[in-house]
Amino acid sequence: MKFLKLVPVFAPLLLAATVLAQDTSATKLLPGSYQIRNKEYGDLLRPENANGAVGTRIVLYPAQPWKCMTWKLQSAGADSFQLQNYFTSKTFAAEGAADQAEQRVTQVLFAKQQGQNPAWLFSKLADGCYRIVEAKTGKALTALRENGESKVVVRAWEDKNEQKWELLPIDPKQLTM
Repeated sequence: MKFLKLVPVFAPLLLAATVLAQDTSATKLLPGSYQIRNKEYGDLLRPENANGAVGTRIVLYPAQPWKCMTWKLQSAGADSFQLQNYFTSKTFAAEGAADQAEQRVTQVLFAKQQGQNPAWLFSKLADGCYRIVEAKTGKALTALRENGESKVVVRAWEDKNEQKWELLPIDPKQLTM
């Protein structure tokens, strides 16, 4: 009987210990290979026309199992990653002055030295999508469609579907082209 009297005292402590002991790695984004799909438009990030040139615009394109639409996420610290395209071996960054309200995102060289590439912060949202923010400026990756053409920019976070991204894990061995 004395044990039953102690249950209300120890139950909250037991529950707290159980929550702390749970593995949270399942909810943490891990380095790996992903296709990055915009929630609003349903299309994937890729260099325009799969062009490997520095300065090529990053755009949206309907999903395909192509290398040009797949990004290797490499850890750059807590919740931040460097992205490298499987087809071009390049990454992307915002171009222009950081004080601009909106900056176009273009392809840039992927440096071999750790820490010299653009870093992007990935924050998981309640709907399962990610907010992807340029670490340097704090601006969110945003997809736009104008006159039937897409463009990708960084701008202040507005909590719009154009700024929400789904990460689709993919085995690089399944990629074509």
